[in-house]
Amino acid sequence: MTDDGTKKVSIEKKYCPQCFQQYEGLIENCPQDQTVLRGPKNDPWIGKTFADRYVIESVLGLGGMSVVYKAKHKLMGRIVAIKMLHNVLKQDVTALERFKLEAQACSSLNHPNVITVYDFGVTPDGEPFFVMDCLEGESLKDLIDRKGRIPYDRALSIFKQICEGLEAAHKVGIVHRDLKPANVIVTKQDDGSEHVRLVDFGIAKMVKQDSKNQQHLTKTGEVFGSPIYMSPEQCLGRNIDARSDIYALGCLMYETLSGVPPFLGDGFLETMNMHVGDKARPLAEVVPDANVPAELVDIINRCMEKDPGARFQNVGEVRDTLVYITTVLLGSSRTHISSISAALPPVASAPKKIPLATIIASVSALLLVGGVSFLVFWPGPDDDRGTILNKVIWQVTMADVDKLLAKNNYPEAEQKLVSAEAKARSFGDKRARLMATLKTKSDLYDSWEGHAEALEKTNLEMAEIESSRVSSDAKILTKMLDEVAAPTNSAVQESQSQLRFEAQIPRILSTASKLAGRSMCTEEYALLTKALSVSKQKLGKDSVQTAKLSLELADCYSDQRRYEQVRPLLVEAVEAYRSKSDTHKVDFVRALAKLGQFDVDRTDFAKAGPELDEALKAARTLKGNPDVLILCLRSNRDFLSQTGKKAEAEALRNEVESLEKHAGKR
Repeated sequence: MTDDGTKKVSIEKKYCPQCFQQYEGLIENCPQDQTVLRGPKNDPWIGKTFADRYVIESVLGLGGMSVVYKAKHKLMGRIVAIKMLHNVLKQDVTALERFKLEAQACSSLNHPNVITVYDFGVTPDGEPFFVMDCLEGESLKDLIDRKGRIPYDRALSIFKQICEGLEAAHKVGIVHRDLKPANVIVTKQDDGSEHVRLVDFGIAKMVKQDSKNQQHLTKTGEVFGSPIYMSPEQCLGRNIDARSDIYALGCLMYETLSGVPPFLGDGFLETMNMHVGDKARPLAEVVPDANVPAELVDIINRCMEKDPGARFQNVGEVRDTLVYITTVLLGSSRTHISSISAALPPVASAPKKIPLATIIASVSALLLVGGVSFLVFWPGPDDDRGTILNKVIWQVTMADVDKLLAKNNYPEAEQKLVSAEAKARSFGDKRARLMATLKTKSDLYDSWEGHAEALEKTNLEMAEIESSRVSSDAKILTKMLDEVAAPTNSAVQESQSQLRFEAQIPRILSTASKLAGRSMCTEEYALLTKALSVSKQKLGKDSVQTAKLSLELADCYSDQRRYEQVRPLLVEAVEAYRSKSDTHKVDFVRALAKLGQFDVDRTDFAKAGPELDEALKAARTLKGNPDVLILCLRSNRDFLSQTGKKAEAEALRNEVESLEKHAGKR
């Protein structure tokens, strides 16, 4: 059923297995390439048992990479969705990696507003797949197409749930990169409320993964994501973070409320240029009769700021501000309406007629009391404790501080910061807001003459907090490693365990680096040795992820002056990268140069010479990587200098200077 009470008619589309276009009706052949279309009668999987346990029932949808089937588990009876790669892409390494990345991203999340992946693997016939929730609903895109636009009071609930799902992804280091109405599924609950799930993490970015590899993976299917919702930095090919999703969220909210996207050119290049340089038409001009509250318009505009630093810095701030609007400015908290209604005494006899104005006034008062109570007393979610009122007060205070600092009004800015700091110390957000407050305080004292002592004290507290947070992260990761290393009872559990571990490797490497930066060598060593052991068990000693961990642990041993244990790890990393040098040539060259430099430092010139020579020759074949070439030139120059070959060393020094001069001009 649709939201207006009419029955939703579902027509299964036919599709072309060659160009993947979809069609409806009596058409039998693809108009583009004349390939016979597939549908319920001739699809090779419908009616068959897949992976020994799923009976395929119908096609749910398809895209440039994959087809999604509706299926039923033979023993459990659960209805699921199975995503499979198109036949023509099964031999495409890039497509397989991107497919695997989506499974990793979803399997590392366990949140009610993100689609759940139950299973992942490859069948004996070489069919890669993963199994996920089968959502009986419609996309926000279909909802907008059908309704024209969504009223803001209904849309607010959808927006808040999108924020919840995005926040869960961002907390484990995943940026969606393709947030759009088509990837938001809205389903009806038994109580009539709407539930939102985020789907399609096919071009999601693990924040700490290699950016070049990430760009390589996005060359299949949607090359740039979806241009209508791309942030300016994404359009320009720059590194992105969670704030890029916040920009896309702003575009999504704009379109939901107006029925049209904020930017739409004649082609994708024009659209991307508009994201970079144009301002969206004000919502009041596009839909003057929608009566969107000014506060909600302000949220959307801030999300769509061109400069990432001017946007909300995390999606939790967006959610909190939306909750504030819902509960106080609009007075529409359904939760509190229900609780107030339940508390009213039963009517024992026919009531007297009450004037309509009195009823309206009473309900408004109850709504206001409920909304204010929610704002003031609700303690917040478990991972971000603190009332909404205090969070909004902190946010407003920090905005005031920024304005005062811009005017160099340091005394008043300090007073405001004292107030903001007091609020921030009451939040259970792992001291994220406190750190933001102290960072601003540090910047203030750094610019304000005569406050060196206050600056030192502030910086010391920030360092202590950060060390505590990093130590806590290391403990959480160590617990995760113990869980994934535990024996499993089935191939499905083993596959899930492997995916969970692999998805957390960027976070492990980042945490290890932070521990090293704070000279927390014991914690760094414990985390990396356990992670490397699990990686060899789950992924194999020759995997790229194992090589990354080996290099990180080698640095840890070097910091501890345990040099005898450094070289074996460097050799393992070099050999792992060598076996995959066709796709990881830069990593191979870096690792080989690092091994050669280590041998130079240990005066083992017999080993260092061939290693550095091979690294330099390989570096000269790389295109667009002057930094790697400069690294190899310097290591070879060092080797030549120490072995008495002064003229050759001088030639390499001149080449380095020339490269650096050229790079500086670009």
